[in-house]
Amino acid sequence: MRIAITHPTTFDRVRRGTERFVHELATYMAGRGHSVRVVACKSGPREEAVIQGYVQDSHRRMWHPALEKLGVLEAYSFLFTSMRELLAQRFDVVQCCSFTDAFAASLARAWTGVPYAFFVNGLPPRVPYFRSLTAKGSLFRRAVREADELIALSGYVSRYCGQRFGREGRILAPPVDLDAFRLSTQRDHANPMILCAADLSDRRKGGDVLMRAFNLVKEAVPGARLEIWSRALPEQVTGPLLSLVKPAWREHVSFLGPGEIGDLPAVYGRAAVSVLPSMWEAFGLVIIESLATGTPVVGTRDGAIPSILDDSAVGRLFEPGANATVAPTNAAGLGQALLEALALSRMPETAQRCRDHVERYSWKIIGPQYEELYRGLAASRPTRE
Repeated sequence: MRIAITHPTTFDRVRRGTERFVHELATYMAGRGHSVRVVACKSGPREEAVIQGYVQDSHRRMWHPALEKLGVLEAYSFLFTSMRELLAQRFDVVQCCSFTDAFAASLARAWTGVPYAFFVNGLPPRVPYFRSLTAKGSLFRRAVREADELIALSGYVSRYCGQRFGREGRILAPPVDLDAFRLSTQRDHANPMILCAADLSDRRKGGDVLMRAFNLVKEAVPGARLEIWSRALPEQVTGPLLSLVKPAWREHVSFLGPGEIGDLPAVYGRAAVSVLPSMWEAFGLVIIESLATGTPVVGTRDGAIPSILDDSAVGRLFEPGANATVAPTNAAGLGQALLEALALSRMPETAQRCRDHVERYSWKIIGPQYEELYRGLAASRPTRE
């Protein structure tokens, strides 16, 4: 099959869960013998590169960060780039990973007849907390309702689409590469490392509550450290976050940037606990990656996180807080959950239990489901003379 995967950004530039999923999906499908092209954008001139068997076609983006202040997000301009490529290239099926390129695919299909699957990897915020131009959900609605197949990462996403747009999706989680994220049993429990791989510049990811909770952890576990592995954060983000940590403990909080692409498995493997204190999470790929290495996880009882952390043997959940809207506020709850997870991490059987818990998310199990879905869509395409 000739498969296009569209997403505004790529993993070599932006280290988020969807970008990593796109890279691994393209690698998997190319390894199965299919012709795969990832269509994305970047700054600078257009570049094509062959990466692990697939073509990454990175176009010059028609966007500048200054536009974000006006409410024009980077994904919006990708509509035009993806539309152009879907009309110019010949594909059997298209996998869209944002609503703008899914909307473009719905328009292109009128000329090409090429079916598309819309992988819903994020939902509109419950509470507007950043400036964004909006069409009142009309583009998202069109992308959902017109898709030949709607893929929901979780039951949480499927229910949302059903309630708002009248169409529930087929639940297919993004898999974890169990060969890359190997089981580790070497952890420093005397000076345990708490890992957060979320982008704490986004308020809903819970940076404030994490810093406050770390104070509570340090009172009980003086050797504890907190490491933030995400994109490089500016001083206007890290400064206010560190100000929430008691001065004596600020040197035990590290903002380490994204590192190299291959670094993350080893980072998870040496962490005693990882934490995702966010709200409205559509899935949480960092959770299953952490569990794959044997590291238990603490997450918010919100969004899709409880459906992954559904076993107290592999992690803990905390309530976001009675007054939580955009971000969780329950620092005491998070602190207690972290302490319980640290105790869990010291149990010799925990690492293997975490690993066993995510076998259901392996590429061996989920990858063939994606391939079967694409074959079905390609077969449904009308024959053209």
